[in-house]
Amino acid sequence: MSSLKRTAELDPETGIVQLPSDSVELGEQVDSSVLTSAYMASVAQCSRDNLDIPWVAERPDPYMPSEHMWSRYGPWTKSIAEKYAFVRPMGDGALIVNGIVPEPEDHEWVPDPNEGLSMEERQDVFDNCENTAEVQKFNEENLWTPSPGMQELNEEVEAVDLDPRMVELFSELEECYVSNGMEMHPEVPWYPAGADFENINEEQVELALKTVECKDQIDFTQRAADVTAERQVPIIEEYAEELFAAKEKWDNTVEKAEEYIAAHPELFEAP
Repeated sequence: MSSLKRTAELDPETGIVQLPSDSVELGEQVDSSVLTSAYMASVAQCSRDNLDIPWVAERPDPYMPSEHMWSRYGPWTKSIAEKYAFVRPMGDGALIVNGIVPEPEDHEWVPDPNEGLSMEERQDVFDNCENTAEVQKFNEENLWTPSPGMQELNEEVEAVDLDPRMVELFSELEECYVSNGMEMHPEVPWYPAGADFENINEEQVELALKTVECKDQIDFTQRAADVTAERQVPIIEEYAEELFAAKEKWDNTVEKAEEYIAAHPELFEAP
């Protein structure tokens, strides 16, 4: 419980909002990337040792700022609005892959280190290596154990929107939208009508910037984060034992994955 942050902390420079649930959160971007890398490195070791197939693993992805931005209620800083409009923040490569932005002429895709392997060899690797105990110990899915506490925190993501304070906040936001020539989105009570979640263009950026201005006027993001934090704390306190035990197991596995990656640099190069 000593690591539990009981209030919301906003950083407009990075677009990050820290909430109490972060203290027990599983699946953080960098950690997940480390686990995936160790998982595939274990596959590579099995493939080389048992099948004589030169499988090559990929190193963890670096820290991706976009993956840590708070986007629950849409853009809330000018920089987010200018780059993403109403699209969920993601890496530049993901924007291209998802068809949000066109591929630049000079863009270079990261090559598949195993592109020289046949489909038969690939299938052989996964049939014989993927389900071994050595590989499965780094499987992120095995760390996601359903529990009452996690279920309540998951349900709280949407339940908070029914809190009277949030309903009032949405109402204030709508008033600002109307006074600035916008209307509230018919289905999502914090977006303006016309918000496009899959396209970034000049019109969408302009609309997103007007949205951010309204949020700034009523201190929307801080107030929404405060309500969210206040409601999360009692849930975490009630289920502290199970939630922190799961977090400890997650952190220990990530640490072992980092040690495994550091001990086996050869698995990330072609033999």
